Amino acid sequence: MLANARLSGRRVLITGEDEVLAQRLGRVLTFSEAVVAINSAVGPDSTRIVREAIRELGGVDVLVNTGPPSIPEEGSNPWAVQHGVERALQRSMSVLVTATEAALPSLNERASIINTVAFSTPGLLLTRGQEALATAVLETTQGWAQTLGPRGIRVNAVVGGPRWDPDLEPLLDHGHHNEPAMTDFEELDAFVYLASEESCHVSGSVLAVARPLAPEEVGPGSRS
Repeated sequence: MLANARLSGRRVLITGEDEVLAQRLGRVLTFSEAVVAINSAVGPDSTRIVREAIRELGGVDVLVNTGPPSIPEEGSNPWAVQHGVERALQRSMSVLVTATEAALPSLNERASIINTVAFSTPGLLLTRGQEALATAVLETTQGWAQTLGPRGIRVNAVVGGPRWDPDLEPLLDHGHHNEPAMTDFEELDAFVYLASEESCHVSGSVLAVARPLAPEEVGPGSRS
């Protein structure tokens, strides 16, 4: 099989809150010859939106739930900050659960559900709210993996892993300065793997993907 045909014919629905990640994933999965539909499905009509997207696809083999790009924790009032974080967590988990429940009747044996969390998060460290969301998503992922396993449906999660400055790589690689920058196809390959038959025996797993620093994260104080 050609490298770019790993998902040949598989129907993928990408939903959730992270529109930037959804577009990036759409390009990578389409390159791998998947049939891709992208729909945020956020709001009171999310169940109908998901079902309509699945009908347009003619079914769904892979469901990708993208988490929020960030959970704001701003303000001087600790109570207000905590309340805002709690509401964001409730909304994100509601989006995740609602989209998945709407898609479940259309998921057949050998289908794959991929949940994401903290993948587009800027900065080196997660906030407390992001850590709480990550814990909830990972626990939900592993619970669904056990529940849906008998149906042949795999459930896994991809999380944002370590961040590094690509400009420092040549200094750590014996002076080699010709290493190419990480591309979307490399950074998002974990999603292709989990969506493909290559991972047909993988369920309940969490893959942490290392990512390069965004340009705004690289500044005078970011290096020692």
